[in-house]
Amino acid sequence: MIDFLQTVFVIVILCFMIYGCWVSTVILSNRSKLRKLTGAYYDYEIEEALNEMGLTKEEALEKKQ
Repeated sequence: MIDFLQTVFVIVILCFMIYGCWVSTVILSNRSKLRKLTGAYYDYEIEEALNEMGLTKEEALEKKQ
């Protein structure tokens, strides 16, 4: 019974880790798209460039697609 519980616990932990990797990938790909759109590298520079364009991050990403 203990082996079963340990296996279930490990599977649950692995699911959380996989989800974290997926979220990280989405965040990094969105940042890459914003860098290409604005030409800025750092987050604060991206924010400033988007403010000058009058766009939010979500609007810029929708426009990019």
